[in-house]
Amino acid sequence: MNFLELQVTFSFCMIFLLRMLGMFMVVPVLSKYGILLDGSNKFLVGLSMGIYGIAQVIFQIPFGVLSDKFSRTKIIILGLFIFLIGNIISANFHSIWGLIIGRFLQGSCAISGVCMAFLSDLIRKENYIKSIACIGLSFACSFLISMVTGPIIVHNFGFFSVFWISSCLSIISIIFVFFVLPLSEKNILKSKKKSSYQELLKFIFNKTFFKSYLGVFFLHFLLMMNFMIIPDQFEISGCNVNDQWKIYLITILISFFLLFFFIFYCKLQTILENIIEICIFFIFLSEIIFIISKNNLLFFIIALQVFFISFNFLEVFLPENLRKQKLNCYKGSVMSIYSTSQFLGISFGGIISGWLYSFLTISQMFLFEIFIVSVWFICSFYSRNRLFIK
Repeated sequence: MNFLELQVTFSFCMIFLLRMLGMFMVVPVLSKYGILLDGSNKFLVGLSMGIYGIAQVIFQIPFGVLSDKFSRTKIIILGLFIFLIGNIISANFHSIWGLIIGRFLQGSCAISGVCMAFLSDLIRKENYIKSIACIGLSFACSFLISMVTGPIIVHNFGFFSVFWISSCLSIISIIFVFFVLPLSEKNILKSKKKSSYQELLKFIFNKTFFKSYLGVFFLHFLLMMNFMIIPDQFEISGCNVNDQWKIYLITILISFFLLFFFIFYCKLQTILENIIEICIFFIFLSEIIFIISKNNLLFFIIALQVFFISFNFLEVFLPENLRKQKLNCYKGSVMSIYSTSQFLGISFGGIISGWLYSFLTISQMFLFEIFIVSVWFICSFYSRNRLFIK
């Protein structure tokens, strides 16, 4: 990487780390402390958790379209400013509805697609995967740090302190965008013709792109389903709930180590061309191991490790599948559709897994996941190099 690419990668690593730290710190404590707010009940607490994803789905594409028409830097700053306002509202209005409104505004900071398009503007093709992998690592670090520090901060400083800390982190992120992140004007549309909207629709219905849209939807759908049932299966297998984070930490770190090793040293073109289908197969394999592990903790951890390795590989190579296509002036729009698919997968995965788990056993849930992975593999295989619209 040259200096500009390192600067861009470092900037986005810090922006994602700071923003997601503020976002994730509330996750392990929201259900416990949210019920104590004025006017609260279990449904409204659940709504306060889920409304973030709903807002992301609503605003990802509009933010992406705006970033194609105006400066991506300005759109990122706008999103972070909205995120800051959401934190301030959540911290000041000590009621469940204040929390819901604040969480909705937090989710309205739908800049993931814009950030990915920004990377695509300034990072060369041969270094794009490395840059995405670094950002993925910062994302994972923010998640792990938040899971540990969130409860500690709330215990010592109170529930609303996490929103004030998140506000401070938002301000630091905005400063990073202003003073560290380079400018990118490659994306701004020069043509205002109506035909451009028809061209955008062709991108949406392009089967090559659809492979990534569908892939990230199924990937996060399965992630939410797994985390609905894996904690219970761990306890059945003899792993205490207080020790589970250690397993998550080790398996995630191993998966990132293998990912970086692969990215920097694997040159086999056959593997690279079929990496998405290979990873889907290993997710299929992990679900089978989940089923046959029964109450065997070692086999269950192996299954989780295989899943995380495949998950992290796909988190890098699914957007790369979009990156290597000719997106012309629509990078922001296409990447935002990709991010929307991701949050739809999270939303549907959480809702459907909660509904299914109310009447299915853990083994039956894993069987359902195997069915989903099979459908995903077939769709991915037949989405290669074909178009819905010619």
